[in-house]
Amino acid sequence: MGHRRSAMFIDFDNFFSGLLSSDPKAALELAERPSAWIHRLATHDADDVRRWLVLRCYMNPSGSIAHPLNPGERLYFSKFRPFFTQAGVEVVDCPSLTRGAKNGADIRIVIDVMTALQHETCYDEFVLASSDADFTPLLQVLRAHDRRTAIIATGSTAVAYEALADQYLDEQDLFDLMAPAQESETDVAEEAAAILEAHSVAGDAAAGGRSNDEEAWREFCEVVRSDYESSEVPINCARLASRIHADLGEVVTRTRWFGGGTFRKAVERIGLPNLNFSPHHFWDSARHPAPGPVQPGLSDPPEGSAPLAPGITRFCDVAKMPRLPHEHWPVVFEVLSEYAREFDFNLSEASKWSRDRARELGVEVSRRALLYVIRGARTGGADLSVDQAPDAPAIARAVFSSVLEQAALAGFFPSEDEKQDLADWLAVDVSSSRLVHGMQ
Repeated sequence: MGHRRSAMFIDFDNFFSGLLSSDPKAALELAERPSAWIHRLATHDADDVRRWLVLRCYMNPSGSIAHPLNPGERLYFSKFRPFFTQAGVEVVDCPSLTRGAKNGADIRIVIDVMTALQHETCYDEFVLASSDADFTPLLQVLRAHDRRTAIIATGSTAVAYEALADQYLDEQDLFDLMAPAQESETDVAEEAAAILEAHSVAGDAAAGGRSNDEEAWREFCEVVRSDYESSEVPINCARLASRIHADLGEVVTRTRWFGGGTFRKAVERIGLPNLNFSPHHFWDSARHPAPGPVQPGLSDPPEGSAPLAPGITRFCDVAKMPRLPHEHWPVVFEVLSEYAREFDFNLSEASKWSRDRARELGVEVSRRALLYVIRGARTGGADLSVDQAPDAPAIARAVFSSVLEQAALAGFFPSEDEKQDLADWLAVDVSSSRLVHGMQ
């Protein structure tokens, strides 16, 4: 088992604000229990455990926002200081120094990262918990010095910023990390028993009393085998692992990939023919060409996906729009609207329920794609968490606007024909007065 010497720098104002906009209840839970997700972030890969040599959180001591759950109250960031301190995190005060209330945390982080880069310890990895794309040049410097980088982005961010990171996590990844911690955060013996049980499940699927884990293991094998047999290109490990983790939920984390410890070892246990691995892919040597070296910022098309319409690929590349078939989008908007009408909003439950509901309607869509739509709906003015739930057309219009905004931030300014192509692909009615600005 290897140990990665890691340093994490948390821009609390940016980090926490992004969490709150996604799921206030889960955000408060996460901010009050940083020891849980920090520990899980270090140990979730049994073959490459992070050793936190630096844990630093940059916080405005007088910062506050309107309390998301208690109207009329202020939620002060200083409330969370003791929780981070008790988790072994050094809290750095970054008070507002300008009339615009900017606290200068980003400058402090850059200075501290550059100082750490020259330290004799020679850190293996730098983790930045911030969606602020202003850190893009810093990631370029870290890459030039051959250091691993990870981003924890809890809100929308630039494609170039995400592309520079060796690992990218969003708010859903953090909420998933918290799930097993909620079951047993302090009882080490209970957690050890769960791990031993996971090994038993993976080693003997016929063991009694573990039907749920057995079913999840069978589903894992079925998904991997299906992708392996149908794909015409090498399969991206990170993408498939992320998709399976999102679909199967806590059982993956609790059983630590069904006793394998890592996604790769779990795949190896299936016994696929002619199986080969590289650091980023696995493939059938009898059918697939060996993958070439990974180039920063480029990604493979989703395995088994239908060809995209002309002009849509660029929106997917620059705005991170999910590569869903045209006919899937109306279903996605409808199931999310249905969830918003029937339930109190919870980000994790929204993506799970909507995925299952879409499946009932014959549409396969990942939780990751649903998270993108939920986030786009919120930024585009159709927040699913408000009392008056948006209908499917409103969600579609909001996502359309959000995609255009993300494209503009990435430097892509589509023509009117390209905007119309996008509207047609998303099945959005561009005659709505709310879209006039977006189409001009």
